[in-house]
Amino acid sequence: MTPERWQQVRGIFHSALQHAPAERSNFLTSACGGDEALRQEVESLLEADAKDGSFIDSPAYQAAAALLREDNATLRPGQRTDSYEIVSFISRGGMGEVYLAQDRRLNRKVALKVLPAELTREVDRLRRFEQEARAASALNHPNIITIFEIARIEGFHVIATEFVEGQTLRQVLVGRPLELIEALGIAIQIADALNAAHQAGIIHRDIKPENIMLRPDGYVKVLDFGLAKLAEESSAAVAAEAPTRQIRTGSGVVMGTAGYMSPEQARGKEVDARSDIFSLGAVIYEMVAQRRPFEGETPSDTLAAILKTDPPPISELMPEPPPELVRIINKTLKKDREQRYQVVKELLVDLRALKQELDFQEKMGTARPAKPVRNISTAVVTPQTSEIRNAISTITDSLSIEIKRHKAAAVIALAVVVAVLAGLAFALYKLTRRNTPRFQATTITRLTNSGKVIDATLSPDGRYVVYVLSDARKQSVWIRQVTTANDKVVVPPMEVGVFGITVSRDGNDLYYVIKQNLDKGTLYRVPIFGGTPTKILEWIDAPVSFSPDGKRMVVIRGNYPGEGDSALLIVNADGTGEQLLAQRKRPEAFVPIFFTGPSWSSDGELVAATVSKVGELSQVVAFRVKDGQEQVLTKSGFPFIGRTQWLPDMSGLLVVAGTSTADPQVWLLSYPSGTMRPLTNDLDQHRSMGLSDDADKFVTVVSSGLVNVWVAPEGDAKRAVQLPVGNLGLYSSGGNSVDWTPDGRIVFSSNESGHIDLWIMDPDGGNRKQLTSNSGRNVGAIVSPDGQHIVFTSSRSGTPAVWRINSDGSNPKQLTHGLSDGLPSISPDGKWVVYTSLGATKPTVWKVSIEGGDARELTSKVSTNGIVSPDGKFVAYLYPESHDPFAPANRIAVIPFEGGDPIKTFPFPVATRIQTITQWAPDGKSILYNSTVNNVTNIWAQPLDGGPAKQTTDFKDSLMSGFAWSRDGKNLASTRGIQLRDAILISEVK
Repeated sequence: MTPERWQQVRGIFHSALQHAPAERSNFLTSACGGDEALRQEVESLLEADAKDGSFIDSPAYQAAAALLREDNATLRPGQRTDSYEIVSFISRGGMGEVYLAQDRRLNRKVALKVLPAELTREVDRLRRFEQEARAASALNHPNIITIFEIARIEGFHVIATEFVEGQTLRQVLVGRPLELIEALGIAIQIADALNAAHQAGIIHRDIKPENIMLRPDGYVKVLDFGLAKLAEESSAAVAAEAPTRQIRTGSGVVMGTAGYMSPEQARGKEVDARSDIFSLGAVIYEMVAQRRPFEGETPSDTLAAILKTDPPPISELMPEPPPELVRIINKTLKKDREQRYQVVKELLVDLRALKQELDFQEKMGTARPAKPVRNISTAVVTPQTSEIRNAISTITDSLSIEIKRHKAAAVIALAVVVAVLAGLAFALYKLTRRNTPRFQATTITRLTNSGKVIDATLSPDGRYVVYVLSDARKQSVWIRQVTTANDKVVVPPMEVGVFGITVSRDGNDLYYVIKQNLDKGTLYRVPIFGGTPTKILEWIDAPVSFSPDGKRMVVIRGNYPGEGDSALLIVNADGTGEQLLAQRKRPEAFVPIFFTGPSWSSDGELVAATVSKVGELSQVVAFRVKDGQEQVLTKSGFPFIGRTQWLPDMSGLLVVAGTSTADPQVWLLSYPSGTMRPLTNDLDQHRSMGLSDDADKFVTVVSSGLVNVWVAPEGDAKRAVQLPVGNLGLYSSGGNSVDWTPDGRIVFSSNESGHIDLWIMDPDGGNRKQLTSNSGRNVGAIVSPDGQHIVFTSSRSGTPAVWRINSDGSNPKQLTHGLSDGLPSISPDGKWVVYTSLGATKPTVWKVSIEGGDARELTSKVSTNGIVSPDGKFVAYLYPESHDPFAPANRIAVIPFEGGDPIKTFPFPVATRIQTITQWAPDGKSILYNSTVNNVTNIWAQPLDGGPAKQTTDFKDSLMSGFAWSRDGKNLASTRGIQLRDAILISEVK
């Protein structure tokens, strides 16, 4: 503030003191002449000088004079402190002085806040503040200001933060009213920031317009996390700034800003997340009503209003407010914190829903015009055929006129027009070619033949395939030329898991993610033909995708910032400059499993990624790079979506999707229409995908099985006989793949018919009969005790569900109707079916009548593969010891058949890797499951009395996908074989 400005403020301030408090408003209206900034400066001094609730001992103008004079700044332009060079003074307030500085180490602008000595004298208080500020800096949220450093420089305690260009919300509110849509957009970003902070245990304590910055690009930044707590713990009074202050009351010192404090803050009580919710409610109220909800002539009057009165109804201050808006504001401003939103996530959900509804109404023309919101454009940025034709017509007409008027210039004009027409014709050709559906006719080439490939991608030029080989518990990365079999190892075999491979844009380097024991993933870079790997980044869970210029990449982090969260992050190609693009919390996730991964569009503006939500369909969502705005690309989701990859002309994406992880295919998702067309349609499982830059070919890994039915008398592996039914064609069948009927026949799944169906046969393989046909994927058959029914999992209704047929295949009936149900077991009395359902947040075990009807959850704990004991009294199931509901199961639990808490639990043997629980022992004294060690599967028994688990079979080779003992206990049927996984190349026929 200049000396002249200060003299103006001081003069009006002294004159205002001569008026009674009730008369000052009219006086200031006249004296300030419409200068709202001037009026606020004077009002700040008047509030500070108020006798009741005064927060300083000397007259306000004496303290404010020192605060408002820029020439009393602690630091000077050009001064160098440590690695910072001061550029200019920005502002001063009770929370410190702020300077624009240049960080000479990293060549970036920063904001330096020099904390007042009053707030930093006590070592313990300063240490607590630093802990909280560092916690805030670790949030790495796009709506929270980034704290770079907390240090002591030349005797001053300094916080270095990112420099945010723009205006505070206060400045915006003074300058103009906000449209409702715009106000909701700001409120959503503030709530999102608070949600991230609260999840980390950080309470802001001073949410107000002065602590909210609006950048020109639409981002909202919440400032000063941690500072309010530092000042709150100080017993010394500090000088006034228009925002934060301490106020002395009869009960002591309270911290905050009068008008935005929660009632508990005003009373000097302990605050929690609900205090921030109240303050945010006050900010929302002010944005839409253009006045504060609580006002008074003095700070004490304002606090009294917060404690005792309700704000004027929104309906009196804005025309026709949406009822949902009124409800939201009223709930945030409840004086009893127990009646408010209990967590800010609930408020965030309601704000988003309201904004989406208003956006929809605006598009439909049923709502008041609102300021346009910056959303991802769904327009395809290409010339339209009609526009090109119109341009050609216009040029042709102009040419005809010019020839008549200027015959001498006809030749030149003709040459120019021919060139223009050639360009337009080429554009028309490209548009016509672009609109021609891709991959209408294709050829398929097998690239590998080992049966051990689990992931593959192409080099940008399409000349090389890079693939991951899994063999003998070790994984390695190889490269080969597409046209010749000249395989070369890039990353030697290691006892790790490779969770994604990507070739750099220039084709020179390979980026790959490895995990050891399923812990945090680490991203490495290595020359494409082998060399010394370089560690790039940690905590990565999927393959990366590069920006068009290859300088940045987008990655998925499945543990951000804590357990259960996942995020899309943008980083430089060398792993520096990490920036959050989008975040999801359970039950939503960016699916860091099953070879998924994000994809950066060729125009550099969008990142597409799969977003899954437990209990709902997965979607492909595009996130705008510059501000994280979202757009759902799929018209209707899939139960499972894996890898996505943009076509270079932005006409669509290739997507791996299916009704479950057992049957995904490669699809073409059109952009922006959202329609999907299958590019593969076979019985194999497609688990990855890599596209060339020309988009004329892609590689995918297909998984199939060489699996047969075996019968072993008394479970003796040496006497096991392979039945003459041929290859079943599938390895992972979604549950037990074989069962016995009471009369000694065998029911199993096979793809012999060209579809995955149920079959029945004699115990020697004779008299085979197909039970299902042309009805989706049918697996996991279980025969009822009386032999009348077969219960199984089928995708015939579009999503996996439990179905029932008669033993001859007739009268199909759907028993369950969840998003994904399966793994059935039948009670001994034949009346109930126990199954696993993928619920809203986790998988759990349920039961339903074999006649259908309402289902009932047996346990709310994470649980899968429930099976009923022979006496019908118990249900055994699998569960993970980890808090992550989707971690691999490593324990068995037993609960009563009617449901409830476990009465027994058992760990798995350390050396085993469990597949499924498939049966109780006929005597009911143990639980049987199959487990794999060194690529060989055997059956183990866990005694119910708690003894150690014992291996009951001794097969020396092959994997086992399912087994069942005959009803008399004399014969063991199993499905055994190998899983085959290889890379194939699908090329477009031109």
